[in-house]
Amino acid sequence: MMTSIKMRNNPKILIHDAFPGMIPSGKEVTLFLSDFNIFSETLLSEEERKRGALMSSVGTREAFLAGRRLVRNVLSHWLSVDPVIVPIHISSAGKPYLSGDSVPFFSITHSGGLVMAAFSAAQIGADLELERPIDTVALASRFFSNQEALLMSNEKNEEAFFRLWTCREAAIKGDGRGMGKLLSLTKGKSASMEEGGGSLNVEIESESWSVEHWTIGMMESRYHLALATKVRPSLIRWCDLR
Repeated sequence: MMTSIKMRNNPKILIHDAFPGMIPSGKEVTLFLSDFNIFSETLLSEEERKRGALMSSVGTREAFLAGRRLVRNVLSHWLSVDPVIVPIHISSAGKPYLSGDSVPFFSITHSGGLVMAAFSAAQIGADLELERPIDTVALASRFFSNQEALLMSNEKNEEAFFRLWTCREAAIKGDGRGMGKLLSLTKGKSASMEEGGGSLNVEIESESWSVEHWTIGMMESRYHLALATKVRPSLIRWCDLR
């Protein structure tokens, strides 16, 4: 269960203008950010097309399809196969993964008009959230500890809320057992944040996740990004495809 969160230094990010040519190895992570129009001509699997067609929300459908196109194109480039035949499967909890013992591991996330995919040689979780007006008090009361809920109630601090939320969700996505199951485990568990940005330690039951958090600004919008790995990354490569 999630028990403690401690801040460390900001993640080390190397900006790339070109598409990285190598699968991340060791403790490296590669992130891709794009809008929903990315690789619009890419064919998806029959299952993905059917799943997208069943989504009643246009925004949800566009985000889902963009995420799958992004992942398939990245893996196609690294594995030297056609995007449509990249062997992506879905776990019983709904997490996409490469079949067998294939690497890399990956995590897909989206918010607003952006989609992000994170790749690593080990288990990984990522979350992206557009900072926006929401009922932080009600959500914190439902999913955060009493200490955190009191903080949100007193300060109504959306920045702090999204920082906590994205870091927890990234770790939960890395765990892979599902948001609905694991978010309920956080209720009543305290988490502490120190001032400043950076890396946090998030515990889920007996496992500890190192979570990097930072923000990016776009025009008048701000996005929170969180990346969860078992061991803190030695390098994060960033590829902006917008």
